[in-house]
Amino acid sequence: MPPSPAPRDVEPQGHAYEGPTTVSIFEVGGRTIRLARPVEPDRLLDDPAVHDRNRVDDYMPYWAYLWPGAGMLAEAVLGRWADVPPGDDEVLELGCGLGLGGLAAMALGFRVRFTDYDPAAFGFIRRSLAENGFPADRASQAVLDWREPPDARFARIIAADVLYERRLVPLVADVLAKLLAPGGEALIATPYRASAEDFPREARARGLAVEAEPATTLDESGERRPGTIFRIAPPAG
Repeated sequence: MPPSPAPRDVEPQGHAYEGPTTVSIFEVGGRTIRLARPVEPDRLLDDPAVHDRNRVDDYMPYWAYLWPGAGMLAEAVLGRWADVPPGDDEVLELGCGLGLGGLAAMALGFRVRFTDYDPAAFGFIRRSLAENGFPADRASQAVLDWREPPDARFARIIAADVLYERRLVPLVADVLAKLLAPGGEALIATPYRASAEDFPREARARGLAVEAEPATTLDESGERRPGTIFRIAPPAG
């Protein structure tokens, strides 16, 4: 895959979804969050452009689906950071997809930078901001290739369902080591996946401190899904 540029505001592009849309309402942590999303994300699987890119770099339009880890992350953000004054901290969401975790942080008053390798979701995120009445100037959307992280630091980083393949685990550990500011905290949510078991070792090998907390969330079928919230801190000093 060619490297993406450093984070920057962008207009929706790439493999855009052309189909019916909806706004789902989630009650999370005592708050109501409205999420704009595709009704039929599987339509993208029939897009010839998606097929072409898949042959080149194994691309799949995962951004269009709401994965179980997203609800798990939103619950963790609202639970752990509810009493944290937002101040000027900017929350970075990695692999944001439809951005439920970042929207939860915005519900607490944080500024959020929503990032993904595929910018096709950014139009939905902007719609979600409007649906929730969140100020547009408190959010930005940016393309981010984890292999080419910017020269920047963030006090708070969040991500959901980014450990779904073993080859991604060291990439996630690398980008956290490079982007997490001293004294900062990252929250990574994952439903149970065998690949995620490697994450603590990979993160600690890069000097990060990791705590794993068991978590559960209700998926959209009403089934309770077990998983883990990884709390990550940079090296002391």
